[in-house]
Amino acid sequence: MTEPKPSPIAFFEKPFQKVAAGEMARILAGIGFDGVEATVRPGGRIEPARVEELLPALVEELRASGLTIPVLATEIGRVDEPHAEATLRVASKLGLRTYRLGGESYDLKKPLIPQLNELRSRWKELAALNAELGLTAVYQNHAGGNRVGAAVWDLHEALEGIDPDAIGVAYDIRHAMVEGMSAWPIGFELLKPRIRVVYVKDFRFDGARAKNVPMGEGVVGKAFYQRLAASGLRVPVSLHCPHLPGLNSENQADVTNAVRTDLAVLKGFLKQA
Repeated sequence: MTEPKPSPIAFFEKPFQKVAAGEMARILAGIGFDGVEATVRPGGRIEPARVEELLPALVEELRASGLTIPVLATEIGRVDEPHAEATLRVASKLGLRTYRLGGESYDLKKPLIPQLNELRSRWKELAALNAELGLTAVYQNHAGGNRVGAAVWDLHEALEGIDPDAIGVAYDIRHAMVEGMSAWPIGFELLKPRIRVVYVKDFRFDGARAKNVPMGEGVVGKAFYQRLAASGLRVPVSLHCPHLPGLNSENQADVTNAVRTDLAVLKGFLKQA
């Protein structure tokens, strides 16, 4: 019986996004990544206004080092916002298939269900464009007092009636555990049919505050990776390293070694699961 192909592992480029693309690709390929979660968003590697010019070049530079873009990080939230459709059409033409939506927040002074209904309406419009272009959008659950998706259950409500292959979920175990330290398996199982990307990072509690730490030094451990393995999901896994500063010429060796260590710990978890 043929063994299932392992999930590709990408690196969320935020700590490296000020580094030339070719140099980043060389470093990450050398460490052992399969791809990059590249940023096309305000303040990211590529500003949305320049996507038609710069995204094709980025894809080529990554490809030269054997890397892909399993997921593109954007701030897109609706079809009619500036540069949204252009970004998606360029991504589709380049063969990219998955992109991350921008985060959404509640106005806690207003009823919540109507806000979810309005969000679902916007997302249905995006879902139609995604279906046309052969794309999947993913929404990341993110901790926070007014964040859509922090409670996880609300994503199930917001995505009701939307094809998961048009808009799915980027399941973030760090944020799920911050908001539901013991209840996160419930949210994982609820959203499992919609999960198209998995985000991994580690943290521990410092009093009431969640502090980002290197992989394996926090509270995200074997139980999550065992559940992920048992789920049968074969989706991209994106390693996020929010505990690291941005890479520069002075700290390149330290940051690169920290990323290498985090990837080795992640691969160990995945292998043991």
